[in-house]
Amino acid sequence: LRNVVMEMLTSWGYEGIEARNGEEAFRRVMVDKPDLILLDLIMPDINGFEVCRKLRTEMNVLATPIIILTARGEKDEILKGFEVGANDYIVKPVEPFELEARIKTQLHIKGLYDDASAEKEDLATLLKISTAVSSTLNSRDILYTIVKCVGEVIDVDRCSIVRIGSKNGVGYVVTTYDNPSINNLAIDLSKYPEIRSVLEGKGTVIIEDIQNDPRMASVKDILKKLGFSSLLVIPIIVREEVIGTLMLRTSRKERSFSPREVNICQVIANLAASALTNAHLFESVELNNLQLEKLAITDGLTGAYNHRHFRTRLDEEFGRAVRYGMPLSCIMMDMDHFKHINDTFGHAQGDKVLSEIADVIKNNVRQIDFVARYGGEEFVVLLPNTDKEGAFIQAERLRKAVIAYSCSGRDKCILVTVSLGVSTFPSPEINTADELVGKADNALYEAKRSGRNKTVEA
Repeated sequence: LRNVVMEMLTSWGYEGIEARNGEEAFRRVMVDKPDLILLDLIMPDINGFEVCRKLRTEMNVLATPIIILTARGEKDEILKGFEVGANDYIVKPVEPFELEARIKTQLHIKGLYDDASAEKEDLATLLKISTAVSSTLNSRDILYTIVKCVGEVIDVDRCSIVRIGSKNGVGYVVTTYDNPSINNLAIDLSKYPEIRSVLEGKGTVIIEDIQNDPRMASVKDILKKLGFSSLLVIPIIVREEVIGTLMLRTSRKERSFSPREVNICQVIANLAASALTNAHLFESVELNNLQLEKLAITDGLTGAYNHRHFRTRLDEEFGRAVRYGMPLSCIMMDMDHFKHINDTFGHAQGDKVLSEIADVIKNNVRQIDFVARYGGEEFVVLLPNTDKEGAFIQAERLRKAVIAYSCSGRDKCILVTVSLGVSTFPSPEINTADELVGKADNALYEAKRSGRNKTVEA
C-alpha cells in the first residue's frame, strides 16, 4: 500500500516521504516537517492510534493534518482516530480520486490556518514595535527593536536599517540585528547596488537570486562568500524623500521572500520612518554644531572624550548590556612614572607624550570602542560586546602598542609604559556601572603594585 500511495503522490506533483514503522515516522516528522501525514492504523511496532496520539500530545505536532487509513471503517475505530488527533480518515482500499480530494482539502485548511497564525504573529510584531516607538525617545533603541522583531518573525541572516547620508554615495548602518553594538557605521553605497536601485526607483527591491541578477554582478562574489542568496530592500520615505532603507539578507536555498514577508516589512519600514527621522543627522546641522559638541565632550589636550561624557556613555552602554544580554568590558590604563617624564623633559614635552599616547590608544581600538581621559595620565576604554578573554587580549595589544610607540621618531628616547586593569560584565561581583569601573580600577592598582607595565584582570 505504501508503494502505491507514493506513486499516487508523485503523479499528483507531491513529494512523498516514507516511514516503515512508528519510530521511523517520529524521526521523519521531526526532521522533514511534512505538510500532511498519511497514517495507516496497522503498523509493525506501534499502531497508528498511538503514533497519532504521541505526535499530538508528546511531540507537539499540532498544525500538521493527519489522515488515517483504516481497513474496516467501523464507527468506534473512526471515532477513536478523531479522539487521538486525526483530521480525516479513508477506508481501504484507497481510491485515488478520494485520496487526492482529501489531501487537497486538508492542505487548504492548513493553508488557512498558517495564514491566520502568520497574521496573528505579524500583528503581535507590529504591536511590539508600536509600543517601543511610543514608550521611549531613544531612537537607537527603537530602531534596534525594529530589526530585532523582524529578525524574530522572518527567517533572515541579517536585518539592518541604513540611513542615507547627506553626501552623495555615503550611507550609515544605524543598527543591525546580528550586532547590537553597531551604530552609524559608514558604508560606501557604490558597493551596495541594491540600495542604489531603491534610491533611483523609490520602491521596494527584491533580489531573489543574487548570483544571477544583473544588478548584483559587481558584488555577487563577495555576497556568495558571506553565504547570502537573496535580499530585500524597502525604502524608508519621509516627504517623498528616501532617508533610509530596511535591508534583509538571507541564505535561503529554496525560496525568496513571500508576499506576506514583503508586506509586513513595508509596514515596519513606515513605522521606522519617525525614529529614523529623529536619528537622521543632516550635514548642515552637523557642520554648525560639530565644533561646539566636540568642545563639550572631549578633553582639550588629548582629543579623547572627557570624564563627564564618559559617565554618560558608561550608563548608556551598561544599560544596553543589561537589556540585551551582551557583555561589556572596561579597561583602566595609567602611564607608569609619568612624573619622571615631566621632571626630566619638562611639562610641555609631558603634555605632548600624553597627547600622543591618547592617539596610540584611539588608533588601536575598534570603531565601536569608547576611549576617554579619566583624569591626569589615566585613560579608560569601554569595549561593547566584548567578553573577558577578548578584553584582556585588547588590553595587552594596547600595552604593547604604547611600548612600540615610545622611541619612534624622537631625538631622545622617552620610554613609556602603561599598567592596565580589566573588568567585564556580566559578573557575580558587578551589578552596576560604577562597580564595572571600580573593579577595573582595583585591577589597575594591583598591576601598579606588582611591578607595572602589565595587565591584570579583575
